[in-house]
Amino acid sequence: MEVFIPLQYIYTMKIAVWHNLVFGGGARALQYHLQGLITNGHTIEIWSPDPLISGHIKLHAEVRIHKIRLERSAHTSYKDRIKSVLFYKDENIKAMERHCRQCADEINQGNFDVLFANSCYYYAAPFICRFVQIPSVLYLGEPYRFFFEAHPRSIWEPPLSLINETKFDKNFYWEWLKDIWKTTNARVRLHEERINIEAAGKLLLNSWYSAESCARAYDKPGEVCYLGVDTSIFKPVSTRKIENYIISVGALYFHKNPELAIRSIALIQHNRPKLVWVANLIDDEFCEKIKNLAQSLDVDFEIKKMICDAELVQLLSNALCMVYTAKLEPFGFAPLEANACQTPVIGLRQGGVKEIVNDGETGFLCSPNALEISEKIKYFMDNPAERDRMGKSAFENVLHKWTLHAATRRIEEALFTSIQRPSSLPANVELSS
Repeated sequence: MEVFIPLQYIYTMKIAVWHNLVFGGGARALQYHLQGLITNGHTIEIWSPDPLISGHIKLHAEVRIHKIRLERSAHTSYKDRIKSVLFYKDENIKAMERHCRQCADEINQGNFDVLFANSCYYYAAPFICRFVQIPSVLYLGEPYRFFFEAHPRSIWEPPLSLINETKFDKNFYWEWLKDIWKTTNARVRLHEERINIEAAGKLLLNSWYSAESCARAYDKPGEVCYLGVDTSIFKPVSTRKIENYIISVGALYFHKNPELAIRSIALIQHNRPKLVWVANLIDDEFCEKIKNLAQSLDVDFEIKKMICDAELVQLLSNALCMVYTAKLEPFGFAPLEANACQTPVIGLRQGGVKEIVNDGETGFLCSPNALEISEKIKYFMDNPAERDRMGKSAFENVLHKWTLHAATRRIEEALFTSIQRPSSLPANVELSS
């Protein structure tokens, strides 16, 4: 249920913000939220190991930031491995707790109205809500996927080396011990994550799909608080000229499913379009595998890494369409940004993308089937007038539903309703749904 509060009753809040994000969709969501809250006159202070995400978040110079050190080890010590068998926390969990306690101590002394917590790159649900003494709101994109979703090899499956190894071979017992260390540590992390979720006063999700995912993972209800896109940046360019390439945006990791996009394009025999993949994060080993696949199928595959918004907007505006093949994407900023640039999207009929793409109006929703996706690409190639119609419809849909102004109102109301009713709010005024 989305709560509406008349604008005249929203008062300015003093908001403490915590995050541990890397550059990507989560960082962009935070940037937009903070940008809107600051514009509306709320006071913001940020605590994080990297508050501005290495310069990728741009905020007003008056916003106070607190860079609090987080000391993590890249390697698990043998002492930690032995202790993990007995379900003790490892040193990295303890380091995160120390970091969050320090942040919380400073926040608790700052006379803040509310904590606006965001995701943690390492743990998804952050520890910070445990330690603050003010109302807390957690904006969570998704549960920790590695625990709750299918992967090429699940953490809960026995390693192939254990299944295939001779049981009397000394290597079997070494691999067996390593697997015990890994799975018991994961169970401790899962336990801590559930505590972190319970500590959050209010849980906000970016889509109904994410709300369902968190309900399955944590048995905790959450509220959907949709994001928006900055239409002052993402808009059709004046020099727009549709070219014969497909664009996709997302980290070059297996769950973004670039293999499906490549196989779909490979089915186009005549005037085969190029695939341009824009990524901020790249798994080098996986990237080589994907490049080899594209080469073997004769698909022109170009990777652009860490490009600026202006170049991204140009690429989005001139693309034939966006093909978005990410698996179970919780929300999907990229399809919205493409739509804002008047570019239709071919996405999978799953995850949060179903809530963004209006099938047949702003693009197409497909099953994860290369032939079906290929046919939709060819439809746009053969029907430029229909492609333009859908692009214009997509642009109008963004302006109607997915603006930053609307997203700011939603997060503002969610934060406001998490704190005690201010005395300035007349007693006869009720918050209506």
